[in-house]
Amino acid sequence: MIDKGLRAYIGAKIKEYRKKMHWTQAELAGKVSAAHNTEASWEKGEREPSMAQLYMIAKITGASVSEFFPPLVDESSMLMEKELITDFRNLNDQGQTLAAAAVKGLSQMPEYRKVN
Repeated sequence: MIDKGLRAYIGAKIKEYRKKMHWTQAELAGKVSAAHNTEASWEKGEREPSMAQLYMIAKITGASVSEFFPPLVDESSMLMEKELITDFRNLNDQGQTLAAAAVKGLSQMPEYRKVN
């Protein structure tokens, strides 16, 4: 059994992809060998599909299975990292050396380190 919040997230994604395909709950349920009321309970976050059913939903909607799960990393952090990498690559060798040294120095200061 999985966390209630995760079930709700998966259910919302199932609903999102079902609607993108313009299918009813009954149509999607039939495509993955589930009862209509079972599919409805997924969307409400009351139950979760089996791994095989989730795989089939991803396959028939053209989604990746990972799209039915929340990101493991905060998306705003990922965006910031991408921007930093782009900025770093735009620096010449001297600028990259200075930037790397600055990051190294900051990462060694306790007040700037993440607490895990």
